[in-house]
Amino acid sequence: MKNKKNGWGRNKRWLLFIGSIFLITGLWQLVTNLFQEEEKELRSQLRKTIKETFPAQTEEFIKTIGLFFYELDPTAPREAALDRKSVVLIHGLDEPGKVWQSLAPALEKEGFNVWLMRYPNDQPIVESARLFFAALQDLKQTGVNRISIVGHSMGGLVSREMLTRPEINYDTFVQSGRVPAVASLIMVGTPNHGSQLARMRVFTELRDQLGRLTKGEARWLYGILDGAGEAKIDLLPGSRFLTELNSRSHPVGLEMLIIAGILSPWSEDDINRWMRESHQELSDNKQKWINELGSYMIAMTHGLGDGLVTVESTRLKGVSHQIVSGTHLSMIRNVSPISQRIPPAVPLIIERLKRQSL
Repeated sequence: MKNKKNGWGRNKRWLLFIGSIFLITGLWQLVTNLFQEEEKELRSQLRKTIKETFPAQTEEFIKTIGLFFYELDPTAPREAALDRKSVVLIHGLDEPGKVWQSLAPALEKEGFNVWLMRYPNDQPIVESARLFFAALQDLKQTGVNRISIVGHSMGGLVSREMLTRPEINYDTFVQSGRVPAVASLIMVGTPNHGSQLARMRVFTELRDQLGRLTKGEARWLYGILDGAGEAKIDLLPGSRFLTELNSRSHPVGLEMLIIAGILSPWSEDDINRWMRESHQELSDNKQKWINELGSYMIAMTHGLGDGLVTVESTRLKGVSHQIVSGTHLSMIRNVSPISQRIPPAVPLIIERLKRQSL
């Protein structure tokens, strides 16, 4: 009897402990939802303090960010050829760099100059946009006058912010010859209206730091120098950042394309085809039921999106939009660099970029 009571006591303590964890987590989410901008400011202050306290480590980290010319064969380095079209690839939140392992070599083989933009991707998106802008000013100094940009996930938001923010005033710098003109912007899986899964960035941050570790770049402070999680707040639906960004007009004269992924085994075309075929075999009464079921399946498919970003979150009024099959990552890259699979977004991107003039 005594053992039973002791067992129940231990179980009760565990239940209380687990319940306390859920309660604290729930309260934390409630407080941070109510004071998002205040949390963002505290995170920025923490990062600023770390940078001031550890200047040597900060300087070392800075060497890992900026524009890097992509070479398919590092053993036979070459310089960018000004008679080639130039493409800048910019990654998203907590991305260690592998997102371009399928697209970058494909572009290089097609004769493009390719640059990879690396930046502290957990910092506020406006800071990343300013850093991107400064990097493109340096690129202009090398003689590159015209570029296209491909942004994966948050990289599309960084690009839009840079091109439309009044304080940056990109168009004026183009007219005065201080930055390259941007011919096109292709956004892949970009959460233009946010993603609730940004709250789970602790797991993507872990992946980012593990990726740096494999390249010998991981340091104990890089998890803060890379940003203190401010981008997570910018990415939440209805955030101040997204509200301001989406209130602006699209850049004039810039060709834009959005590519969204669908994780569902059925595409919208598949569902519509099934509905058409069903109509031929069913009575009028049952056709109405089929239409309702088909609409529900399409809504569910779009809501699932690529597993991280819904299809509706990617859309922007007046911007071309295409849907491919795949997850947030598999639509743009393979898991293994030696895989022969062609990610579905890659040929779409190459075909679009080939249309651009130098």
